[in-house]
Amino acid sequence: MSKNKYWEKIGSVGVDAGLLWLGDPCYILHVKADEIPKELGKTWNEFCDNLYGDSINQTKHQFNYDLGHPGLGVCVPTGYGDGEYSVYVQKNKEGRVMKVLVDFDQDMNEEEENEI
Repeated sequence: MSKNKYWEKIGSVGVDAGLLWLGDPCYILHVKADEIPKELGKTWNEFCDNLYGDSINQTKHQFNYDLGHPGLGVCVPTGYGDGEYSVYVQKNKEGRVMKVLVDFDQDMNEEEENEI
């Protein structure tokens, strides 16, 4: 199956925490607090404690399911803090999204953007 080598801009994501979460929303958006995975914490402060631990300079974090295996989600810093960042996808010939790219380099010009 051939893949499209070009990135298509599909929108942008706003960031107010200097962090971006990548994961399935059904695991973090719950009606009951007791359904929230333990590693996420029940409050923003608990989440930050789990994310940073003893190091405020944490550059990434893999969050695990309650059973201990990875895949719950990944959290990464934007590198620049708060802002609005472009989101791109690559699709296969059937139009299915195969790759996602979030561009944290806000200074990129249009010519550089087309080269991604």
